[in-house]
Parts: sequence; structure tokens; C-alpha cells
Amino acid sequence: MLGRFAASVDEKRDWASYWEIDGEGHPSSADYVSDADFWFNLPANFDVLDAIVRMWRWTGDDIYRDDPRFREFFRRTVTDYVTGWQLQPEKILHRPRIANQRLETGRFVDSRGIPGYTEGPKDFIFGADLLAAEYRALRSFQEIAVTPQDKALAASAQSVANKIQQLLERVAWSQSQQHYLGVIRQDESGFESGDVMTLYFGAAKDPDHLRGALDYISSPKYWQKINIEEESYAPLLLFRYGRTEPAYHILFDLSRPEKPRREYPEVSYAVIAALVGGTMGVAPSRSGEPFDVQTLAQLPSAGDDASLQSLPFRNNLLDIKHTGSLSSSLSNLSGPALRWQAVFRGTVRQLKVDGKAALAKQDTLPGGMAVSRVTATVPPGATVIVSRMEE
Repeated sequence: MLGRFAASVDEKRDWASYWEIDGEGHPSSADYVSDADFWFNLPANFDVLDAIVRMWRWTGDDIYRDDPRFREFFRRTVTDYVTGWQLQPEKILHRPRIANQRLETGRFVDSRGIPGYTEGPKDFIFGADLLAAEYRALRSFQEIAVTPQDKALAASAQSVANKIQQLLERVAWSQSQQHYLGVIRQDESGFESGDVMTLYFGAAKDPDHLRGALDYISSPKYWQKINIEEESYAPLLLFRYGRTEPAYHILFDLSRPEKPRREYPEVSYAVIAALVGGTMGVAPSRSGEPFDVQTLAQLPSAGDDASLQSLPFRNNLLDIKHTGSLSSSLSNLSGPALRWQAVFRGTVRQLKVDGKAALAKQDTLPGGMAVSRVTATVPPGATVIVSRMEE
């Protein structure tokens, strides 16, 4: 599916991919009339690029990095797409809301390049989600750039990413409301909330702004007014930043049988992602990190246990179990030896690896959670248990 979207970028559409595709890879008639008249939200190219990189991390399959379709998509997105839609840091504040309009009238001429995922309001020039997605895509591209040409391109893109991120902090942050605004007008005023997508793409760097955004989406007042599409993102990112209690509140709300619109496909996928990436804290390493897979238990209470069986991860099949806040185990059912980084909440000097004391490294997650970690190699067919030292 990602290959279909990547292959659909074309100069005739100003290097935008299709917004929706059918099973044959053709544009959906619900959103497409012609290359001059189709629906498209501008964060999408950036979002797809980051999704491809995340699939590469999870699967270890270099097709996601090396396939010619993907490499062409990466290059076009970080160059021609950015310039063609006037998304450079020095131009984005002065761009027309709908750039590259080819027709005066048509079914989707006012939606050909909506500058955000927000589709209702018409009086904004871009959304915070567009800046956040652009920042993340430019960062992610650096991780999968392997040829000299792509490495040079990725290196030059980092200064653009930094400027986009700084612009996001400046124009989207509301000092009076203490959270990120969702959509920005020509006069740099804004409205609605951009907190979820800013945090989802890891684009909040100012510590005070990060805490303010987390406080905002942790509030029941916020939960009562968001749509289910936005709500589906919230549990995983709240887990990511250590806000366990509100993460479970929203997760339970999403999964309750009587939840309106629960049949939307992103809801079930989001619930699974929150359980794997939040409750179990499973995360793949990024390029260059000294481990392969990480776990961090975030259970509803200290006395709870949780297990995940037969998880496909790169070339391995894994069983993972958390016993309260006391111990975690990883079984390498098949595949090569795996470097496992076991992370625990709180600051401790030592952890036990299969009963033997090991010095732990201490760290603080971006959301403020203090953690301690050790890395252990799990041979093929083996189980390793990491636990807290007895007090």
C-alpha cells in the first residue's frame, strides 16, 4: 500500500500523491476528477514518508529504504514537493491557502492542497500539523539516506527542518492558552488545537510547551470535544510521554462497545498500537542506536501483569511479559540474537539480568518521566528476565 502511494507522485499533481486509492492503485473517484481537480491534504506526503521509515525500523526490510519507488518519493517530497507548494520556512507564512490552483471552477479546486488535516475552516494558511509533519519527514529522511546524493540532500534538509520546527514553536504556540493552536491565519493568529499532531510527530522541543501540550490533551475538557480520528492518536502519544493515567482513560473510551463510530478502521489499529507501544512499551531502535528493541511497562497499576505473544519484529518472533513494575522478560522464539533494552520507570542504580546485578543507566523521557535501563543480548531460543533489585 505504501508503495502504491509513493509511486503515485507526479509532476502533473505538483508531486502530491493520490489522496485515496482503490485496490488497483488508481485514484478514488470520490476524491479525484483529474490531475487539476482532486482532493489532497498537504501533510500526507510527509506523513507517508515517515510511515515508510517507521515500517523499515519495525520490519528491518530494506525494501522500504532501497526500492526505487520509495527513493524517488523521498527525493521528490523533500525537494520539489516542498518548493512546489511553497512550504519553505521563508515562504510558508506568505503562501496562498490553496497554491497551484489550475482551474477557476471544479469539484475539488478549493481542496487541491489543503494546508493541514483540518478540513472545515477556510481562513487559514497552514495547520500546525503540516509544520509538524514536514519537520518529522525531513528528520526521518536522514535515517534512510544511503547514497552519497541522498546523504547530501538529507544533510541540507536538516537546516530546513530546524527552521520549520522553530517556526512551529513561534507561531503555533499560544502563551495565553498554554497549548499549540491547530490552524494559523495570515496575520499569525490561530484557533483550535494542534497539540496531538505536534506531539505525534515529535515536533515539540521547548520543554514548557511540551508540558503544556500534554496537560491540554490530558484534560477531560479536551476529550469531550475531539473527533474520533484525532482521539485515536492520543493514547499512544500519551504513553510515549509517560502520561499513563489519561492514556488509559482515552484507550478505554475508544474501545468501549457503545463508542460512536468505533467501527472506523483507525480505531482498532490505534487500540492495538497503544497496547503494543504503550502498555508493553515496545519500540524499535532508530538507526545507530545500540539496541534492537526496547520495552517499557506502563500498566494500569503496579500489581497488574501483561504479556504479548508471537510478536513479529524484524527477523524475529518474540514473547514479552511484564510482571507488575518488578520484572520484564523477553523470549526470542525465532530469529538471530537480539539486543534488548529493558526500561523501567524510576531511578535505580542497578537492575538484575537473569539474577545478576547490572549497572543501570538513568534518563528522563521528554515528558519528564525518570527511567532506568539496561541492555541485554537474547540468544536464539532463549528467554532473558530483567528485574528490579530487592529494596
